[in-house]
Amino acid sequence: VSGSMDMENRLGLVKRSLALLVDQLDARDSLAIVVYGDSARTVLEPTRATDRSRILSAIEGLRPEGATNVQAGLEVAYAIAASQVREGSISRVILCSDGVANSGITGADDIFESIKEYARHGVQLTTVGFGMGNYNDVLMEQLADRGKGRYAYVDTLAEARRIFVERGGVLVTPPPYMVPTDRVT
Repeated sequence: VSGSMDMENRLGLVKRSLALLVDQLDARDSLAIVVYGDSARTVLEPTRATDRSRILSAIEGLRPEGATNVQAGLEVAYAIAASQVREGSISRVILCSDGVANSGITGADDIFESIKEYARHGVQLTTVGFGMGNYNDVLMEQLADRGKGRYAYVDTLAEARRIFVERGGVLVTPPPYMVPTDRVT
């Protein structure tokens, strides 16, 4: 929710995209929402997907604020995801961002260093880029690679629908401990 996301094709599109994703979840799923600007905070504690109104209300309430401390956001999100790891389940962090890290630790290697222990315990990272102009796809791709996850880019609601609904691209799980060689685009 950093200030750089204060555009309709960024935070506005993230909110509409997440609503599409929520529609794909069922009673087996739960999710939490962490935001970051200057610092990170939890907006929604782990919540069953069946509580759609609470989840959608939290998404709708997202507002831009501050700088972009990606590392702080990932640390909070990974801690929550790691606390939810259960036998036979998939625990995943989905980072929705323009990739503009300008506060705290800003390099992909250094950011990942702060969360790599969580990744070793099976928490996957999917990065989804939003926005045009000063969008930093390099950081988003590098984080997905280091997190043994997937990367996608969304510039329209139609693309969000293709990624979150039609193909389920960001929800497809790569084989354990392998960096995927293909990209969801």
